[in-house]
Amino acid sequence: MAKAQQVEGDPVLRELFEKFNAQLVSPGGAAALLGLSRKTIHTLGEQGKIRVYRSAEDDTGRFGAVRGPRWVYIPVVDLREYARKVGRPFPEVRSLDLGPPMSPPTDEI
Repeated sequence: MAKAQQVEGDPVLRELFEKFNAQLVSPGGAAALLGLSRKTIHTLGEQGKIRVYRSAEDDTGRFGAVRGPRWVYIPVVDLREYARKVGRPFPEVRSLDLGPPMSPPTDEI
């Protein structure tokens, strides 16, 4: 039987999950939590209303076509704050450390 080998994984993604105590969701997950479309979630990110973290590396399909970033995640703390500001309902989250509060957007993690 082949022996499993641990792969390091994406260090940037690991750092992001550590920074936010793994409290991140995909754009689809963010859309479901806020009752909005994925397009609106991306627009909110472009407007700087929520932080959207993307991998620097693109994902390619079967025939080499670029499909977009390998991963995209949004901090739950940003979604909760956005929901509060605009008066949208948001699910209760038990007392977890959700990471640092939102500050002006930057390209750095």
